[in-house]
Amino acid sequence: MKAMVLAAGLGMRMRPLTRLCAKPALPVVNRPLLHWTLGLLARHGVTDVAINLHHRPGTVRRAVGDASAFGLRVHFSPEREILGSGGGPRRLRDFFGDEPFLLVNGDVFFDFDLTRLVARHRASGARATLALRPNPDPAVYGPVVTGPSGLIRSISGLPRPARGTVSLFAGIHVLDPSLLERLPLGRSDSVRDLYAPSLVRGERLLGVRVQGAWYDLGTPRLYLAAQTSLLGTGLGGARGSAVHASARVARGARVVRSVIGPRSRVGAGASIVESVLWDRVEVGAAARVRRSILASSVRVASGEECVERVGVKSGRGQAWSKLAS
Repeated sequence: MKAMVLAAGLGMRMRPLTRLCAKPALPVVNRPLLHWTLGLLARHGVTDVAINLHHRPGTVRRAVGDASAFGLRVHFSPEREILGSGGGPRRLRDFFGDEPFLLVNGDVFFDFDLTRLVARHRASGARATLALRPNPDPAVYGPVVTGPSGLIRSISGLPRPARGTVSLFAGIHVLDPSLLERLPLGRSDSVRDLYAPSLVRGERLLGVRVQGAWYDLGTPRLYLAAQTSLLGTGLGGARGSAVHASARVARGARVVRSVIGPRSRVGAGASIVESVLWDRVEVGAAARVRRSILASSVRVASGEECVERVGVKSGRGQAWSKLAS
């Protein structure tokens, strides 16, 4: 089976972190987000994956390599201009062949039974099948409305508002590649330009409520919350805290539900609580870091306090901002 991971977005809401790397390359529990996605795809029978590129493309290429570690063959699709969730796949129509393929947003962490999702799609006769989750806030996440059989009636109010069960679209879908031929070459959106017109035609689009972890990594605050939650569940490979083997935490330092990245150093008596430290971060003795994100090579001086902050290294030194909502 083939899949595509959408990885070309600018990540504007994730700044300043996405000034350093593309959102799908951000470290999540000491691994690039893409590693979690590619590993899951491989476990569910994907053999070939396409990844589109635009913003900070080198960071995505370095994170993925040749994908052989996942048992995958990878095809990179650089986009001079962002083509969107419809235009990116449309450009690769020939890559997908004739069998249904998985289309996955590259900026979410998820752990679903993709094999079951694909099986439901094949059995339903639907042109596309969308993975759905409970919608905690339809004002934030555009509502997907389904009927009793799971067939989709509207997506984000398109083609018109409808009544039924309200869910959110998790950003993972299975679709027949022939659908892409309806899109023009160039920029387009999968919901507005493909699914909404399909509903107008009366075609079957299926929504399937999926079980398992799903985290929106849209903003620094959501990015941080996702990792502290993963540490609480153990799903990210560590429970409590994740300290990289090459990191050094001095005796007497306190690390609570935090991620300590490669070659980072935490001084004696320091306190790291519900925070994420990338690689080569240095936290001095008796410093206090709480609910913060410290990107590569950031320094926190001895005795300094850092609460709900985002720190990044820049050409002029270090830049600090509040943890955005």
